[in-house]
Amino acid sequence: MSRSLSNVILGLLFVVIAGCGFHLRGSANLPDSLKTMYIQGVNLQQGLGLELKRSLVSNDVKIMSDYQSGIAVLTMLDNKFERRVLSVGSDAKVSEYQLYGSLQYKLTDNNGQVIIESESLEAVRDYRFDQNQVLAADQEEAQLRQALNEQLVQSLLRRLSVLK
Repeated sequence: MSRSLSNVILGLLFVVIAGCGFHLRGSANLPDSLKTMYIQGVNLQQGLGLELKRSLVSNDVKIMSDYQSGIAVLTMLDNKFERRVLSVGSDAKVSEYQLYGSLQYKLTDNNGQVIIESESLEAVRDYRFDQNQVLAADQEEAQLRQALNEQLVQSLLRRLSVLK
């Protein structure tokens, strides 16, 4: 009796999740006019550019290495990354930092028409800094930078997926 009851509850849970519109991150339904794209203004071999390239490729977008007419162009106008002091302890040493990332971009479609003139995205993360564990703090900051890049790229994909 309890096994069948748990199966019914599990089935109802799946129906509720499916009904609310839940879907896994990373799957963006981009318009056909953006299925072939050239990206300029960012290095596609590291950092944000690499994360962007991977995410677009996983969403069935072909990234061109050279500009060609008749393809969409995503232009990164500005990409900033800052580490700001968030709080200072009683000994006048930094105890928390805030990592701030911003991305400003422009998009033209495969016909050369500007779809998005200039739009900005932002992401923020905080972390505690321990003076006694500098190496661990550096690793944590590197991981948070990666998380910021992922968040910015996911925000960009969500924005591109609502275009018609």
